[in-house]
Amino acid sequence: MVTVGTLSIEDDCLTPERYAYLTYSGPDPWGVFKKITDSLKPFFHISTSSTNNDRLNWDISGDPITFYSLWWVKKKMSGISLAKITIKVQGEVSKTTNMGKFTLQLYGDLYTEFSAPSILLKSAWLLYSYLFYNKARQAYITECQGLIYNFRNEIKKHYNLDVTSVPERGVAFG
Repeated sequence: MVTVGTLSIEDDCLTPERYAYLTYSGPDPWGVFKKITDSLKPFFHISTSSTNNDRLNWDISGDPITFYSLWWVKKKMSGISLAKITIKVQGEVSKTTNMGKFTLQLYGDLYTEFSAPSILLKSAWLLYSYLFYNKARQAYITECQGLIYNFRNEIKKHYNLDVTSVPERGVAFG
């Protein structure tokens, strides 16, 4: 009987920084919730099963109303690699003026899982990574960075804020 071994690798998409942020202050800060919810599937080109709004908290007992929400998106990068992007929003909005603020936090991780018969796992992985995966991994990380920064730009456009430049595949960013 052949035992199958699995090698799992997790990479941070935004190294050396862990998070990308957007802070907004002005009219309709609650609109960010609807914008994010409506934009996830078309922006990331994913199905409903690849995204979720894990948490939505709000406190309407006082003025301002405070809110917090958390989404995640899973996007396949290849047959063995998957990017998971997490989006958090925390803010407040005045009941009377609809003015307020929010902070958007984005981060992403690249997960890779490689399986082979245990006896061959190390040599199969070394050969595979040398011939193909090391270059592909860097491209996936750059693509994941681009998705995060471009999604932040999507929210910036919604609020008429200046967009920032975004890394492209094969280009160093920093």
